[in-house]
Amino acid sequence: MIGSTLIRLAGAALVTGFLGGCLQPVHGPRLANGQSATSAQLGEVTVDRIEGYLGYQLKSELDFLLTGGAAPVRNSRYLLKIKTQQSKASSIIDASTGRAQIATLQIEAVYVLVDQQQGGKIKTSGKTFASASFDRSQMRFATLRAERDAEERVAKSLAERLRIIVTTALAREAASGAAGVPELSAPDPDAPAREPGDEN
Repeated sequence: MIGSTLIRLAGAALVTGFLGGCLQPVHGPRLANGQSATSAQLGEVTVDRIEGYLGYQLKSELDFLLTGGAAPVRNSRYLLKIKTQQSKASSIIDASTGRAQIATLQIEAVYVLVDQQQGGKIKTSGKTFASASFDRSQMRFATLRAERDAEERVAKSLAERLRIIVTTALAREAASGAAGVPELSAPDPDAPAREPGDEN
């Protein structure tokens, strides 16, 4: 009795596994090679050079997230331009020494995604932000190392936010059609940064 039950369960598991491997999502167009149209568009995005150590880290993270580690595309269709501005704020002060024990690194990124095949037409633009805290030691080298680590964490966070923003913009364009996408302008430098998905 137990043996027959185990056989039935094993058979059901095999059928489920087989069907699971055959099923594909019904939403979203796919190309002949199985790649989604949006993924293919992300591979057509080149991230322009960003100044500074944090900029270098941000570009590296974004390049990987957008292409999945694939080689960059020559003469890509889209160009993502990013400028960052950073500030530091002390959150905890040592009462005996007056020195900051913990500081917060705050980075604001102004971004513009343009279609180079449409004469630099802006597809999306705006601001986003990220922050990370780090310890400030009396040892200068330790503080510098902690600040670098914070920059790397912020770069990863910003890259993930920007990937969501770019993916949303390209998916919206694919769904609406080029004729239905309104003309956009560059972001206002004085406008506050927004969370991903708040572009409207």
